Amino acid sequence: MNEVSLAIILDQLDEGVHVVDLQGNTIYYNKAIGRMEGLAPKDVLGQSLLRYFPSLSKETSTLWQVLQTRKPLVQVSQTYLSPRGEKITSVNNTFPLYIEGEFVGAFEVSKDLSRVVRLTEQVVQLQSELHPPLPNKASKGSLFYTFNDIMTQSEAMLELLKKAKRAANTGVSVLITGETGTGKEMVAQSIHTYGSRARGPFIAQNCAALPESLLEGILFGTVRGSFTGAMDRPGLFEQAQGGTILLDEIDSMGLNLQAKLLRVLQEGRVRRLGDVREKVIDVRILATTNQPTEESILQGRIRPDLYYRINVLEIALPPLRERQEDIELLAHHFLKQMANKHQRSIPTINSDVLLTLKKHDWPGNVRELAHIVEGGLVTSDQVFSINELPNYLQTKAPTQKQQRDLEELAALPLQESLHLLEVSLIRAALGKTQGNLTQAAKQLGISRQLLQYKLRNLKQ
Repeated sequence: MNEVSLAIILDQLDEGVHVVDLQGNTIYYNKAIGRMEGLAPKDVLGQSLLRYFPSLSKETSTLWQVLQTRKPLVQVSQTYLSPRGEKITSVNNTFPLYIEGEFVGAFEVSKDLSRVVRLTEQVVQLQSELHPPLPNKASKGSLFYTFNDIMTQSEAMLELLKKAKRAANTGVSVLITGETGTGKEMVAQSIHTYGSRARGPFIAQNCAALPESLLEGILFGTVRGSFTGAMDRPGLFEQAQGGTILLDEIDSMGLNLQAKLLRVLQEGRVRRLGDVREKVIDVRILATTNQPTEESILQGRIRPDLYYRINVLEIALPPLRERQEDIELLAHHFLKQMANKHQRSIPTINSDVLLTLKKHDWPGNVRELAHIVEGGLVTSDQVFSINELPNYLQTKAPTQKQQRDLEELAALPLQESLHLLEVSLIRAALGKTQGNLTQAAKQLGISRQLLQYKLRNLKQ
């Protein structure tokens, strides 16, 4: 296939195709990308791509990044301004170009998302007009969580809360880590309400909930004319002036946007999309992640320089399975809370329910426990029994006989309880191995001689 035939085929594609040489000069530019960027191929061939797109730089252009690293970039979002000043958002797949083993440039296949992004931003704008944000909650005192709302008797958690309180009295950035449902935002709100910024706004934004191009406009704001339909609108950093902003799931933020966030942390300035002016901000930044940060760095989800800048202080919340002493306390707390919410009397929790809750490994952590208690409350009468638990927990519940045996065992003196328990375990092991002493001893984790000794004592 000759070059002319290949060019004809590439011009039929809906996706944009852009090829540059080692100096960043355009050597191929198909019709689709010309429509996307408002340029004719004849105008850009032989020209530097940065000449026509001054809003891009060697650091932000995906083509230039591949020229510099020789590593492919897959499904990377890029936002920039066309020569006419219109905002363009594309998703790019960019690859190094080799001919007969020699590195000669880079090529990129782009999908235009500009219209989708504009529609999304218009929806966000409309929502903000129809449903304006609530007034400053912190000034009302009770609509934000405080440290008093965090129920725990775990020594590890109590130490972490002391650490968080000390951090609250400073202005440092804090990274709160922990599995889903461990209470990261609750701790973040408590840091805000305990510190000197309590009378300022608290704004939380989940970084995983929006595409990077939309998240950038929401965080940094926009100016009229930066793209079709754009309005003068402050971003969340400006709206949080004098208060706190929480960036939830920060490891879901794109790396290009992380670079802009790093600049905010270092210089305390933001620039709206399409603006040339910078605004000074006074905002405390808190962030959360539910993945181990070292793993996120190794996998390229968090820039190391951002991690070291935002992680002035890290608060690592333990999962509920490591807070066994808190399970019963939290169950009673949520039961009282949900009874008040649903205007119900508080039922008694059966001991077998508490035993089952303590045996569970809690993948959903404290949030899962709260939902289980709420579900049980609305279906129970005077007693919260095993039947009120979800099916996946009912299968873990002890039988009535097992429960009676445990209660009878607990009523005996310790030495007698241990003896009966040992007898029960030996009998169970012998039953499973059909009387084979060697296998039974192996199952019990003791030597065959020790098992024989114990059996002789039992017969006496």
